[in-house]
Amino acid sequence: MSSAVGIDLDGWQRLVDGLREAVLVVDPAGVVRVRNAAAADRFPRLCVGERFDVHVAGRQHDLGEGWSAWYFTDSTLDHAHLRLAGGTSREVTLKTIVQLAAELLGEHCVAVVPATRDRLEWWSCGGGEPSVTRTPRRASTLTEVLTGTSTLTRITSLGEGSWGVPEDFGCALAVPLGVGGALAVLRRGDFAPHDVERVRLFGKHAAVALESASKLTEQQRMIEVLRSALLPLPLPEVRGVTLASVFVPAHQRALVGGDFYDVHPRTDGTATFALGDVCGHGLEAAVHSGRVRQSLQALSLVETNPVRLLHLLNTSLRATGSKLFTTIVVGELVPLASGGVRLSLAAGGHPAPLILRADGTVQEVSAPGAIVGILADVRFHGEQVTLAPGDTLVLYSDGFTEARAHADRTELFGEQRLRTVLKECKGLSAEEIARHCEEAVLKWLDRDDHDDLALLAVQAV
Repeated sequence: MSSAVGIDLDGWQRLVDGLREAVLVVDPAGVVRVRNAAAADRFPRLCVGERFDVHVAGRQHDLGEGWSAWYFTDSTLDHAHLRLAGGTSREVTLKTIVQLAAELLGEHCVAVVPATRDRLEWWSCGGGEPSVTRTPRRASTLTEVLTGTSTLTRITSLGEGSWGVPEDFGCALAVPLGVGGALAVLRRGDFAPHDVERVRLFGKHAAVALESASKLTEQQRMIEVLRSALLPLPLPEVRGVTLASVFVPAHQRALVGGDFYDVHPRTDGTATFALGDVCGHGLEAAVHSGRVRQSLQALSLVETNPVRLLHLLNTSLRATGSKLFTTIVVGELVPLASGGVRLSLAAGGHPAPLILRADGTVQEVSAPGAIVGILADVRFHGEQVTLAPGDTLVLYSDGFTEARAHADRTELFGEQRLRTVLKECKGLSAEEIARHCEEAVLKWLDRDDHDDLALLAVQAV
């Protein structure tokens, strides 16, 4: 583009291209010489080289020697575009689209978008709260817009569909709303040329906002599905015991971490249980903990002895090639006819479980063993204990004992302090014991950063 009579047209084009405001530069003969993208959206039929013929109020700036720059701002649409850009979910964005279109462009608005199982969603608003219905996909007055063969359809007869308006509506304009969608604005009267362009422009911005919000919604759905597979399952009912747990990941926003626990009852009344800690925290550790849990559940179907189960788990994890190691306690629970339960335990590099006896004494269960998932030659040792009614086995991750004091970050919560907290739980239920331990360590941390926290309480009844 050349310069003319002191006007640098190339410079003007670069200057106005990034503006949201529509800008036209007009020469002394009344011919458009510069048009930015916003002006192209607003005045699509007014191209460079054509005579300036706009009957919309704008702001004129004299550039000298007969040249002028025209600025056009639609404050209501600008505000609408900002509101559309703030949508974070598909549903909220669709509601906002039909509400704004009904308010700014017509008396009623319908957004038609693809739904599952070859159906269409009809989002309708006539000034009140938006409503939605679903219909089978079939030929309609919107077919050309829905299929992308038309960028603007003037409708004088509604035909089939969930329009939600009286038949004497007058006319409607339909524009594309993304792939397979349409936005219909309805009025009792006709649309002026400027109104038609406003509908086009709003439709373009609405389509962009809907696509962005739909992607966010789909990503969030995928995240929730993946996260649900990594979160601890609800504790089951197991004969002879009551169960309670604590799970506080280091990254509260992600809601997942490297600590885990599982309890799997068997049909014969026995159960296997485990609590472990994958090295690290966050998403990578959570994914690996999911792998450990799945492997352990599958292996426990063919092996119930905790020592042999850990050997199988070690072999299985090494075969995956992961560089993350796991510390873990696994156990088998067998209810006794005389009351209480017998526990068989084995551990791999994990803090020793503690037993709170009914009389308030606290005992350690020593079951030494190497970390799991890294070394080929590992040794694990089994231990058997009996819980009388009222006794509670407490498995915990090192997030408890290694929690750093808020007042002095070099001081750890430690096993001795955990023992003291457990002694305070004499006579409490499994749920009350878990909550008391959780409250004690969180008070110690006082909202400071911490590692993942996990605890499983198994109380004989």
